Amino acid sequence: MNTCRRSRACYLAGCRNEPCRAANYRYMKRLQYDHARGQKRRTDATQTRVWIDRLAAHGWTRTQIADAAGTTPTTIRRITVGESRNISRSVAAGVLAIPLGRPDQGRINSTGTTRRLRALAVLGYPIYAIAEASRMDTSMLQGHLAAQHATIPAPIARRIATTYRRLSLTPGPSQISRTRAAARGWHGPAAWEDIDDPACEPEIDERPAGPGRPEQIDDERVRILVRNGHSNTQIAVRLGCSKRGVERSRSRTKQKETAA
Repeated sequence: MNTCRRSRACYLAGCRNEPCRAANYRYMKRLQYDHARGQKRRTDATQTRVWIDRLAAHGWTRTQIADAAGTTPTTIRRITVGESRNISRSVAAGVLAIPLGRPDQGRINSTGTTRRLRALAVLGYPIYAIAEASRMDTSMLQGHLAAQHATIPAPIARRIATTYRRLSLTPGPSQISRTRAAARGWHGPAAWEDIDDPACEPEIDERPAGPGRPEQIDDERVRILVRNGHSNTQIAVRLGCSKRGVERSRSRTKQKETAA
């Protein structure tokens, strides 16, 4: 009995389960949006093929290139032998982003990567927006978002971490992403003391803020973020609170400093 892969590829293979139909729907909506902007999904593979040859000359195998680019060894092989003359822009960008030099063959625990992807979803970044920002393959990122892999190639983890540091300072564009992330119980950036430590538990206040009860905000965290140059809006995004809550926290800190 075949297992549902919860993806557009599974839908194209004939599956009509809701997750696969939803994945196909999202893909088609993004495709229509790209067409409306005049943005092509595919590009000539020549430049990518040349870069693969140069990486191979430095000792990279097809599997290592695929891992670092966020795609599959089969895709790399098809590009190398000329079977794929036009490739997706995400694959091309992933390969071309690999620096020349000796390959990094290490794999690390994927916990931090999964938490970063989910935290970005909490902030309103859908997976395709993260893929575009990191120049990675969407389906590969979806696998790590769903925690399907225990380990991840170190270069991929570093690229996602870099994208996370950049995107986590501002809210994302998708309320749908925020709603789905909340429904799944995912946590934002402020919940993790050490986002890469599998043993780390999220730090959350289970009691929701409401009438007569102010938000519970760590004034020391706010003070450190202010000292590091973050704006009130950026701090609110990082801590998952309101801008007004940050303003009150800063006021409390100022009063304490004045009293001292």
